[in-house]
Amino acid sequence: MVQLTLEIAGENNKSLVFCYYVSGHGWGHATRANQIISDILKLPANHTVYVISNASEFIFRGVTAVGAIYRQADIDAGVVQPLAYTVDRSQTIANLKHFIERRPKILAAEIDWLKQVKADCVVCDAPFLPCAAATGARIPSAIASNFTFDEVYTGLCEGDEIDDEIYDLVEKVVADYRNADLLVRLPGAIRIPSFNDTEPLVPATPITGTFSEYKSVVNGMINIPSVSISNVPSSKPTVNLPSYERTIVDVPLVFRKYHNDRETVLSDLNIPKHIYETHKVLLLSFGGQNLGEGDWSKTLPDKWICIVCGTPASVNLPPGFYRAPRDAYVPDLTNAADVVLGKLGYGTCSECIGHRTPFVYVSRPQFVEECGLLKLMKDQGSVVELSRQDFEAGIWAETIEEASKLSGHCSDPSRSVTYNGGIVVAKLLEKFAHNWEILAQSRNSISEVNDTLQQIQQSSASNNIRAQ
Repeated sequence: MVQLTLEIAGENNKSLVFCYYVSGHGWGHATRANQIISDILKLPANHTVYVISNASEFIFRGVTAVGAIYRQADIDAGVVQPLAYTVDRSQTIANLKHFIERRPKILAAEIDWLKQVKADCVVCDAPFLPCAAATGARIPSAIASNFTFDEVYTGLCEGDEIDDEIYDLVEKVVADYRNADLLVRLPGAIRIPSFNDTEPLVPATPITGTFSEYKSVVNGMINIPSVSISNVPSSKPTVNLPSYERTIVDVPLVFRKYHNDRETVLSDLNIPKHIYETHKVLLLSFGGQNLGEGDWSKTLPDKWICIVCGTPASVNLPPGFYRAPRDAYVPDLTNAADVVLGKLGYGTCSECIGHRTPFVYVSRPQFVEECGLLKLMKDQGSVVELSRQDFEAGIWAETIEEASKLSGHCSDPSRSVTYNGGIVVAKLLEKFAHNWEILAQSRNSISEVNDTLQQIQQSSASNNIRAQ
């Protein structure tokens, strides 16, 4: 395996303070943020990283154990999902409206806090308000995500009287995102209106077209990392930097790698050796799904067992189903499984691709992020759809068997995405923050930042990173 290096002459080893804002909606934001934060903390400069979220500190225990500082804060409106594959439209919009109404007070508090901790850079995955807070604190901000919530809210439009209210709220959300100076665009991206509204690469939401099918690695880019310039202007009141350009960098896959081998993982779940050596393993990664009272003995194909993530101890699992503990390290389970069954979320998709595990998904059409992730899975991994009706009825066996025959990875070397996104993003954010500080002091053009990003792209163009 070729090691990608981003060492650039004149590197500044000054310690910086990063404030990483992570959405409390779902686990995908936290899992990839944790990987990037871990890689930031490993850099020689000994940076300080605050992780700010309305999600539980439990989700960030991996990075707090190695030095990150957790702060609970109300910084995200999120999305209300009664089930893993449905969205409560009216409650989601009501929550967003309430958050926008409280925005001035929350914004003022975040600006004060950023100044208090002497923050050097804000990173968002992907709350919108912290981008505006960074501007108020006179520091740069970056979005690190495959989507932003403005598109998710726009995707809830249904042609009724609520649409006008949604569009009005979305305008305010986009305005906050437009304060960001850098977009670190992860694989599987959809349209991010505050940085790039080009079609047909990223069709407008609600999806009115199809993604470009021309040959590329991810997000329509042939070389990763890939640098481009935003076609959307900043909403900063004043930018005291001549030739200021907002930049987009498409990066390799960010995902968490497994720690323990298959035998260890399955043995720790109290699965007898004679079972896991003679059976294939399905990982059910929805979490919290009540399997009901039906006859689930015919749910799985013959000679298969199932590991269930996130199901409470009060739920009685059918024979052949094994409960994963609440604190299970999911990449270990993904690596141990022959097939994963779940929803199209970034964490699940990236870890299936990274561990070459075929994926069976149940669609959640109200959540538009899945459009980009489905394209990513079709290009980079192996994916088969299971209808919601068949999932709820326990008719899984045929689809699981179909998925198990797939390779789990992209066989075309020219289209296969590199897998070292965590360290790439960490070094990119470090350079971005250092160069912004230099620019702010010298009032030079932000083209120095772009030159650095071009060096990153050129240094990686000939590399071909694989997980295994």
